[in-house]
Amino acid sequence: MAARRLSRLQRRILKCLMAEYQRTRGGTSLAHFELVQALGGDKSNISHSLRTLEERGLITIGRTPGGQASYLALTSEGRKVALKLE
Repeated sequence: MAARRLSRLQRRILKCLMAEYQRTRGGTSLAHFELVQALGGDKSNISHSLRTLEERGLITIGRTPGGQASYLALTSEGRKVALKLE
């Protein structure tokens, strides 16, 4: 299976999540609203990219009982991809 290309925003998201993972040594995950603030983009574009990354198995989106995204975490595959981006 050919590797799927990542958009510029998706690459920025993975880099940001990897930086947080390295900073905390994998101890915590980034909150959705913190990522939106850090990237400074349109929330709907970021949310769409996050769903795509989740479908590809690169991140996990933790949700509240109401269905809202509460935290984001890289999967092991996501960490591999993010390391290649640096």
